[in-house]
Amino acid sequence: MNNSAYPHLLAPIKVGKFILKNRMQSSNSLAHFSQGPEKYPADSTIGHFLGRAKSGAAFVTLAGFEDSPDAPQFPDFLDMSHFPDFDLRDPLCQNYMVELVEAMHYEGSLVSGSLFSANKKFRYEDEQGNVEIIDANPPVDQTLGATSMIIQACGDEVSNEDLRKIAKSYGQRTAVYKRLGFDAVTIHMSYRAQIPGQLLSPLGNKRTDEFGGSFENRCRFPLLMLEEVRKVAGNDMLIEIQFSAEEPEGGYSVEEGIEFLKKAQKYVDIVQVRSAEGDPNHPIPFELNPTPFLELAGRIKAANLDFLVSNVGGFFDPAAADQAIADGKLDLVAMARAWISNPEYGELVAEDRADDIVPCLRCNKCHGRSKREIMTTVCSVNPKFGFEAVDRYIVSDAKSTRDIAIIGGGPGGMRTAIYLADRGHKVTIYEKEPELGGAIKHADYIDFKWTLKQYKDYLIHQVAKRDIRVVLNTEVTPEMVQDRYDVVIAAVGATPIIPRIPGADGENVTIATDAIIHSEKIGRSVVVIGGGEVGVETGMFLAQEGREVTVIEMRDELAADTTFMHYRSMFQAAWEATEGFHYVLNATAKEIGPDYVAYTDAEGVEHRIPADSVVLSVGMRAKDEEALAFYSTGKRFYMVGDCNKPGTIQTTNRSAYVTAMKI
Repeated sequence: MNNSAYPHLLAPIKVGKFILKNRMQSSNSLAHFSQGPEKYPADSTIGHFLGRAKSGAAFVTLAGFEDSPDAPQFPDFLDMSHFPDFDLRDPLCQNYMVELVEAMHYEGSLVSGSLFSANKKFRYEDEQGNVEIIDANPPVDQTLGATSMIIQACGDEVSNEDLRKIAKSYGQRTAVYKRLGFDAVTIHMSYRAQIPGQLLSPLGNKRTDEFGGSFENRCRFPLLMLEEVRKVAGNDMLIEIQFSAEEPEGGYSVEEGIEFLKKAQKYVDIVQVRSAEGDPNHPIPFELNPTPFLELAGRIKAANLDFLVSNVGGFFDPAAADQAIADGKLDLVAMARAWISNPEYGELVAEDRADDIVPCLRCNKCHGRSKREIMTTVCSVNPKFGFEAVDRYIVSDAKSTRDIAIIGGGPGGMRTAIYLADRGHKVTIYEKEPELGGAIKHADYIDFKWTLKQYKDYLIHQVAKRDIRVVLNTEVTPEMVQDRYDVVIAAVGATPIIPRIPGADGENVTIATDAIIHSEKIGRSVVVIGGGEVGVETGMFLAQEGREVTVIEMRDELAADTTFMHYRSMFQAAWEATEGFHYVLNATAKEIGPDYVAYTDAEGVEHRIPADSVVLSVGMRAKDEEALAFYSTGKRFYMVGDCNKPGTIQTTNRSAYVTAMKI
């Protein structure tokens, strides 16, 4: 009898001739930017996917096999521009891939190859060995949004003959995976991002021939493609499809989706249920339901078709995943961000250590950062993700126990203390407030900051679990720690910038975090000066509490520096749906009066907005001078987080990690 806290999640299951050692999948995802221009898996990529297998993922999907010699033609601020482009037909690449697949097999994981084409160029080889590249992608309109660029309708420009060749090319790519020892293929059919999903959808299929129009005709290509894949796979490989359970208005319904799956079940072993659109499939904190697509998967599971049902989109809590399987809504749980934020996720589940699982913030920075930043792989809560190439040079052994003082009990101070305690050091945190949390305590007050609250609570719990001395209600001076510690680390954070605007020191003016924590002091009409991510979130929160809020922003868009891929569109949808939330762009605040804010627009024309309260959110200033006051108080001195340079949870965590690893 399995005495685990998660008996259903950890139970093996048989499908075809294969046994999955548990119900946890590592879904089709990538360390997008860790792979360089190599046409073979780089060390960082090998470590990433082998790590998922070692941690306990029963089924791991690898992506990055492009059949066209041309790189995807997308702007560099889109993640698909950075997809690996492995040449799995090259024997030199095959050597690397075979070793990786074999190692994952010895870890007990099944390995699936992704049938996905970022550039929709397909390599078809005829019986005589002649190779043809079929371009099924219309010219990319770079003025479209990120998702729209990849779901443009598949029109009549692709001939019937070419569609049949593309269907065969899916089988030919499957043959490559089969030869390299893969156990399965995962076919992308969701949210009209690939040819099979586009042609199944009334929204994506505008053809008027045998491949378009009626439901039967729209099913024709995906079924033909699946038939070709099954011919090659036989009984020696599993076939998984990523499938949108339903589509937006004008697309197919859940009922019609199930009708297609009835036709497809003779070819398919696993159906991974996804959302109607690509961005919502990567839910962010504005989605308050942790697993928003579970009920869709449950409806497909209830149809009792001949395949396993999996679901992706927010799964993280092992108890919720175990319950979903116990309730008969799922057979498997597919996750991506869980393995990124916690490379040891499966081990923690197996050891019943759910409280040690680091909460994912759902910031989607693993897909890249803002359009204005270079696209590199980061995780807000796992500082080693995307740092693999340099991590070996960062970490050093802790040769002796040090007595260490950390000034500041915010996220940077707590994270540093945890790392240091785990390295065997004696750590004391000094915090001037009556509780730990620092700059992220405001998350307790906002429902859509629930992931940040979870993270704050996690850090406090982890500090409490360790032998870390915490001194609260104490504003430390340099004299108080002088020569008492081997190492002193300043983690005193940053302070809000007060702009040089007449009236900025008025009684009706407050800063964003104070407006959230003490919202009862905020008036009925509010102006937020500063439309970055914090300003927008503060405005949304106050509007949700019943205020009329206007955010004024100097730039031509709100939240200009927020995560672009799979985040910004949903963030914008959230603020646009918030009643009482308004904004003015290209606006420069000029004066704050007792009941108004004056600003000039892009043409220099002055306007006034009535305001009972004014909230400032124009950036942060590093408390570097406050931090430097502690220099020379110990044998060694370091600065961590925002007191060096104001940043994010991600930059603070990486700062904490690198600092701790050198002590």
